[in-house]
Amino acid sequence: MQRAATTHQSTPHKILPVVTRVIEQLDTLFVEMSGKSGMPEAIFEQWLSTGKIAPSGLRYYVYALELQFDNPTKRSEFSSRAERVLQHLQSGYVS
Repeated sequence: MQRAATTHQSTPHKILPVVTRVIEQLDTLFVEMSGKSGMPEAIFEQWLSTGKIAPSGLRYYVYALELQFDNPTKRSEFSSRAERVLQHLQSGYVS
């Protein structure tokens, strides 16, 4: 998503390109599942402020997104699908 790429460039944090691509995938998944037209910028900014911006810190981002789902079933489905995205990252095949 364009939002992630634009925000990353304007931050003082150095975010790896692979992390940017995974965030874009997670953002797309969130929008697809939530039906929202965009991402709350506060979630991304909060994640940035933790300083956990390495690949290992992506689970914190996923958790912050999960909390946006009121429906436990949707939350669980998002969590499961996001976990597959992260496993794909760990396998070394992030596109």
